[in-house]
Amino acid sequence: MSPPQLPTIDLSLFDIGDPWRDHVAAQVDWAASTFGAFQLVGHNIDGALIDMLLELGGKYVKRGVAGPDLPGFHDTVREYATSVTGLGHKLLAAMARGLRLDDGFFADHYTGNATTSLRIGDSPVALSAAGQPDTDEGGSRRLLTILKLSHPQHLQVRLQDDFVDVPTVPGALYCAVGPVLQRLTHGHYVCAQQRLIRGVDSERPPLCFVFEPGMGASLTPLAVMPGRPAADATASASYAFAARC
Repeated sequence: MSPPQLPTIDLSLFDIGDPWRDHVAAQVDWAASTFGAFQLVGHNIDGALIDMLLELGGKYVKRGVAGPDLPGFHDTVREYATSVTGLGHKLLAAMARGLRLDDGFFADHYTGNATTSLRIGDSPVALSAAGQPDTDEGGSRRLLTILKLSHPQHLQVRLQDDFVDVPTVPGALYCAVGPVLQRLTHGHYVCAQQRLIRGVDSERPPLCFVFEPGMGASLTPLAVMPGRPAADATASASYAFAARC
């Protein structure tokens, strides 16, 4: 039997309206509940902006400087963070629809004033220095992780009983369910184990955007859903650059 493949979803169809919006929502719901992760294309994040931040992030990590010593760095961080925050809201709208809720459910209850952070460095998915799987130990509030890797780094995600490579898809972003989203859905959505295979050094460190509920949000789980039992999962991480956005 062929190993399972991580799905790739074209989010641009969500903007067309029904029936495509329902179609994309069903794909996102299936991927989040079956794999806990997926690749995303059609996300409307400017490729030139991503490339610029990968390049500037590499200079930041290498030199350990920013501000006036690295022109354009903070402006690029802000622009990227704003764009990916909008993407996070759109993904949660698709998830809400897939869960048979109003599109604005997550924004109304948890993320109207979302807490976000951008991490640039060597451990974007809470991996230890030895590359052990992310088990989210430490009380993470992550709803979603949106990750951009650059060659030659690549990621593995646990599908069924084994870790499989996340395929390289041009322009794609990797999206992973966080432990809070798993708990809110009573385990219907799963927080998958994942690990980074570093390979040779890269001058372009990964970009990891973390999307969390607002600080005042009451994390009341949704109505009980059939399926998998909830699993407590939590995280710790190390990274070279981090900023609340």
